[in-house]
Amino acid sequence: ILPYQARYANDPFVPTLLTVPTGLGKTDTVVLPWLYAHWCANPLAPTRLFLVLPRQNLTNQTAKVVREHVRNSDLQEHITVIELMAGSQDNQERLRPFQPTVIVSTQDMFFSRALNRGYARSPPHWPIDFALFNQDCLIVLDELQLMDDALATSLQLAAFRQRFATFKPAPSIWMSATVNPAWMQTVDFHQKVTQVELDEEDLNVPVVRKRFFASKVLKQAPEQCRSAVGCAAFVLERHRIGTRSLVIVNTVPRAREIYRAIRKTTEHVVLLHSRFRPKDRAANSAKLEDISREGQIVVATQVLEAGVDITSRMLVTDLAPWSSLVQRFGRVNRRGEDIDPEVWWVHDPVMSNSKISSSSPYSPAEVERALLRIQQLTSAAAADLPPEDGPVPWQHVLREADLLDLFDTTSDLSGNAIDVSRFIRASEDRNAYLAWRTWEGTVPPPETNDFDDGELCPVPLGELREFLRKHKVYSWNFATEEFQEVDQDTGLFAGLRALTRVTEGGYTAVEGWSPESKTDVTEVQPAQDAIRGDSSDRLSFLKYRQTLQKHTLCVMHQMELLLAKANLEAHLNKTLQLAALKHDWGKAHEVFQATMHHHDHSPELLAKQCGNETHCRKHFRHEFASALAMMTSGDPDLATYLVAAHHGRIRLGVRSMPGEAANFRRVRGIEDGDCLDELEIVPGRSLPAVTLSLACVELGAAGGSWVSRMLKVRDQLGPFRLAYLEMLLRIADQTASAIENSGEAPCPQ
Repeated sequence: ILPYQARYANDPFVPTLLTVPTGLGKTDTVVLPWLYAHWCANPLAPTRLFLVLPRQNLTNQTAKVVREHVRNSDLQEHITVIELMAGSQDNQERLRPFQPTVIVSTQDMFFSRALNRGYARSPPHWPIDFALFNQDCLIVLDELQLMDDALATSLQLAAFRQRFATFKPAPSIWMSATVNPAWMQTVDFHQKVTQVELDEEDLNVPVVRKRFFASKVLKQAPEQCRSAVGCAAFVLERHRIGTRSLVIVNTVPRAREIYRAIRKTTEHVVLLHSRFRPKDRAANSAKLEDISREGQIVVATQVLEAGVDITSRMLVTDLAPWSSLVQRFGRVNRRGEDIDPEVWWVHDPVMSNSKISSSSPYSPAEVERALLRIQQLTSAAAADLPPEDGPVPWQHVLREADLLDLFDTTSDLSGNAIDVSRFIRASEDRNAYLAWRTWEGTVPPPETNDFDDGELCPVPLGELREFLRKHKVYSWNFATEEFQEVDQDTGLFAGLRALTRVTEGGYTAVEGWSPESKTDVTEVQPAQDAIRGDSSDRLSFLKYRQTLQKHTLCVMHQMELLLAKANLEAHLNKTLQLAALKHDWGKAHEVFQATMHHHDHSPELLAKQCGNETHCRKHFRHEFASALAMMTSGDPDLATYLVAAHHGRIRLGVRSMPGEAANFRRVRGIEDGDCLDELEIVPGRSLPAVTLSLACVELGAAGGSWVSRMLKVRDQLGPFRLAYLEMLLRIADQTASAIENSGEAPCPQ
């Protein structure tokens, strides 16, 4: 253990700035104390550990290292490790509130979920992620100098968690190889941050000295390297048998061109970038683990800048912002053992696509500052690199009003949601997620299965816009519940999940996203059939038939188990128990029961049914009927909100949906004056007959409108705590359904 690691471990769960060069074990520094705390059952240990990597970095290697630490700690039965990267199957994993978990995530995935707008995630899941990403967790942000706008967002979120309160803390650890301390100041962030960095004691440790002063000769690459073909020829000329050579460039098109040119001479070349589907990306990443006798040439983009423990004898890199260059230099002679290590930098690369700037995806000013600095250097050793002194790396700052606006996930009438990409990264390097399938007809039919993460490829918005000029691409509209063609001017936003035909091309397994490719794309079969849409009410159609009474008992039992661990105040326990009791009251509605009994003519009130049916009223939501019944009965607004929100579709905002009849009042499939008969919801507990009123959806409604009452609930508890309570009810409901569906031990009678 190094001295700086011991200093950090003295108090590992407080806001900390950890400033240490690459290759000296920053990840182990934060992971091992967290694991030790769980091994000791320390009650202060946060349940979840997030390791957040900047840009579109690879998560595979970091996750592999963490899994090894978990096994070595003999905690594999206690701690789960998952990866969140564009297209990763783990994106569908549902975090459990009390399950210790390490989540290795890209910046885009983490912050979009922490802001209630999870990329490549369906909207009903957003609130659960928002609750679990903002409390009872340790958030480790790696290489903050590469985070751009997300750095300001991380600081502002830390400030807002303190201002609005959480049930359990969520401290952040900011890690960096080079940082300007002035960056740690934003308009709302005023917390004390512990700073840990190398000191003389560390530099006296032999392994630290060896790596900190490791030789790396730095030179400007010859003119030929500006072109892709010339760069490839230079790398092949300088490459040495049995070693690894790295080529890190700024754009995927340039990486593809260099890879193709090198591939004509040798097969020992690997292409790595973030524009692959998961299976293909994993196959390429696995090639980094072994170097053949001939050696290995790796052509990559920014994916290798952080979170990957890889070393090389030679690096050829496009000029990039200083912080990025420091990271790239850290991939050369990482352990101080290579002979004649060399770093070559390329200024003003010539792009075959004239529409792409030579500085893309960075600003010309950032690259120019790096040029002025690198021209003065002849060594890329960590000891010889000047500190970061540039301006703040962000353009946008998340404010309190933004956070509160994002709490409500209700889409507008066009099915659109608030775009959070400006709080994650300001550049055009933002992604949509594209899948390729076959189908009959022009537009994908509404019954098309939901997206599977294994088929999604991250695609830059700018390149997808160009692709749309010649190709048809479709996205799901949650308001109209149908696919619509994506408009290149108005239909693109970060996190969009879209679908095109396999015959449209645009992707190959070898090179990933290749918009110029006309070859048919191999279709990836979804791992499971996932039905989309409001009207399907798919969570009520599983592999079993269950009465409303039994399902309610199961949910109440699961809620008791959760509350035993949550340590909430007594009045909140009571509210959640009430919500569990009444969450499916609206399933007694005649529309819901008619759907349940479509092929079943028994008199029982059902909550679950085998098969898959749609309701006769489009957009019908049983949870809204439950909430209206609770309003009529005078139940507390908090319990009413939790019931309305327990499927993530009805929250602060509620309105009529497109296609709902205009000649009478109908909102989310509920008509004014609908009735629920008296019923025994559980043995010995009856709910009265009620008439449902839609008066609350009108502004100025007597007793307060739905919006005004629910906003008061949000403001009383704060967004983080309210989301946490909302999450508990949803988890209780989902767990009860999953247990029965799997045939495991039945719920108590």
